[in-house]
Amino acid sequence: MSPKIRAAISFLNTNLHRVVTTEELADSVKLSRSRYSHLFKLETGMPPTHYLRRIRMNRACELLETSFMSVKEIAAEVGYNDGAHFMRDFKRTYGATPSQHRDQFVNTPELKRGHPTKNSKID
Repeated sequence: MSPKIRAAISFLNTNLHRVVTTEELADSVKLSRSRYSHLFKLETGMPPTHYLRRIRMNRACELLETSFMSVKEIAAEVGYNDGAHFMRDFKRTYGATPSQHRDQFVNTPELKRGHPTKNSKID
């Protein structure tokens, strides 16, 4: 992968929390918008906007599985200002709403094993 595309991906990963335009990304690696978009798609197999959505969804999934942040907080953390848009993209990606995904993950037997329940006594 070219250093410019690696730099653009790094920029995306550190700026998930905010709106990032293709123009801004192209400027950050000193390429024209059209050249940047072409090179990005050639090297990653998808347009920059699809790649950004994918890493946002991956990060959101990780936060749902490992944090107690609310869905609204997670949406903001991964750069969504509109909660409905976030939930629609998440459901399209994972086949479940963010809350359903968290419930499915938290209610797996592997996570229950060894963890106290509300009825277990903690010494």
